[in-house]
Amino acid sequence: MISRRQCTSSFLSWFALFCVLRVAVSHPKTGDGGGREVTTVFPEMPQGDMNAPRQMLSPQDPCHAFVDVDLEKQEFFSPAYPAQIYPNHTDCVLVLEAPEGHLIKLDFRDWFELEPSQDCRNDYLEVRDGAHGYNNLMMQPFCGFDFPPMLTSSDRHLWIHFRSDENIEYRGFKAVYEFVPRPTSSSTPPEVRPCIIPVGGDEGFPKKSDISNETLAFNERYKLPIDCIWVITVKEGWRIQLSFKLFSLARPNDCDSNFVDVFSDRTDIPSRDKNFCGSIADTVSSKNNIMFIRFFAEPRASAKSTFEALFTAYRENDKSNSECAADEFNCEDATCISIDLKCNGRFNCRFRWDEDDCDGGLMNNKAMPLSENHIIIIMVIFSLILSGMCCTFLFNCIKKLVRDHRTIQEYVRESREQELNQLGKQQEHMEQKNKTKVSIRSRSSSTHSSDSNHFATSNALTNTSCYVPGGELLPILIRNEHSINGDVYNQRGFEVEVQTPEMCDSACQTRESLFSNNSEHSTPSHSITSKPSPPAPFSTFGYKKETKFRAEAKIEMDEEMRRPYSVQTTKSAPDVIVTH
Repeated sequence: MISRRQCTSSFLSWFALFCVLRVAVSHPKTGDGGGREVTTVFPEMPQGDMNAPRQMLSPQDPCHAFVDVDLEKQEFFSPAYPAQIYPNHTDCVLVLEAPEGHLIKLDFRDWFELEPSQDCRNDYLEVRDGAHGYNNLMMQPFCGFDFPPMLTSSDRHLWIHFRSDENIEYRGFKAVYEFVPRPTSSSTPPEVRPCIIPVGGDEGFPKKSDISNETLAFNERYKLPIDCIWVITVKEGWRIQLSFKLFSLARPNDCDSNFVDVFSDRTDIPSRDKNFCGSIADTVSSKNNIMFIRFFAEPRASAKSTFEALFTAYRENDKSNSECAADEFNCEDATCISIDLKCNGRFNCRFRWDEDDCDGGLMNNKAMPLSENHIIIIMVIFSLILSGMCCTFLFNCIKKLVRDHRTIQEYVRESREQELNQLGKQQEHMEQKNKTKVSIRSRSSSTHSSDSNHFATSNALTNTSCYVPGGELLPILIRNEHSINGDVYNQRGFEVEVQTPEMCDSACQTRESLFSNNSEHSTPSHSITSKPSPPAPFSTFGYKKETKFRAEAKIEMDEEMRRPYSVQTTKSAPDVIVTH
């Protein structure tokens, strides 16, 4: 017979073991290869009392050998043990917890065979120093055929995760653990107090003030960071909407000093939904009926960092039925919430329809009586707005006038510059034209000089007694009536005395005046004489046989004003033709 005392003692022993190792699993999820994804209840999925005995998995579940630890032997195996190989596409999580004042020492025995891959990307086993998936990784993930070294936690918890991909399986592993007393030396850091806050219901208010004063004082005393997690659980099949009412961090954008993380299902970093470390936190929706909120703040930022949020449990309408139940309120966005949340002074619907048409609610349609203070405040605000609009209007007008004035001045300046540029171009054109004329005159002068020289040379060759122009007037003599050749003239024996003619001031001599007997400008002292009578002269009017002419001309010019003479053209200096 077993006494009542022995039964009580046995029950207490088993109860203590369940308290030491708090492990549970979530609802299994079938994978592509027939495996199951399993997560732990502690701390991932708390079910009210954290000291309650855990629920065992069925032996057919692939994660049974991994999660359901042998408490007496303190050992566990890879999934699907005692099969020869572990199944593919398996994802299992195990959390070990030691009693207060103890640490966990983990070792691997007998065999360790996982699919080898670079950086253990395919099949791996990872161990984190803490109770959550976001805690520090003790070493790199393990895979291949080498036994991992013995691992010892720095606190009371170890988070162990096994994962296999969709192909290539091996034998797996066998692990054993034991609890060892925590060192008591002064260099050993104090034991961290767990900060887990479970929340449930249709709505709730996770906030920093939920952290106990004892935990805050303990962390402040030992200069430890605040690292707390809120575990929100709602009804099965419902989801969670989280909106932040207050979010203020002492060190914004410093994600290492202070931040807020939001998870669904599990607390490992790949499962993280949002990370807020700036100055604004937006609304987040969970993937299922569980949500984790982690608040972390180092000692330098813990005092001034705070947050306050509102979570609401909601249900998505089925595609076949878009109506909500009688005890639910339709948010008009394909979601339903509890009818108790309508007109409660808080916005639980995404578009805030739950506070519309409420008596005394935030969105009350009934007009509230206005007091004198309200009227004064409204008038003051209206006056300020009107004054601001007037000032803005005047400022814009003045700014536009100034801008237009500057534009006009700029236009006038550009017009003046254009006119000056045109005048400059005209002046340059005139100067270029004058230079061209001067060049033409120079070439003409050189041509005249060359012509004169040519004429003198030709006369010399023909042995004609004729005056070659060289600064003086050239008299041209008509020798006879048939020819002006110098040879004919010489054969008849004419003697000609040529004197240098002089020019009279203010006098004009033409071709016709030379044939007149009475010349106003003739002078006896300057004449052309001949002893025998020359033949009848030739003029522009024909031959004159009987009438004799005598013409004298005197043209005086300054040496500087004299022009070059030419016998080949009458376009230069006027020609003087003397006949006798």
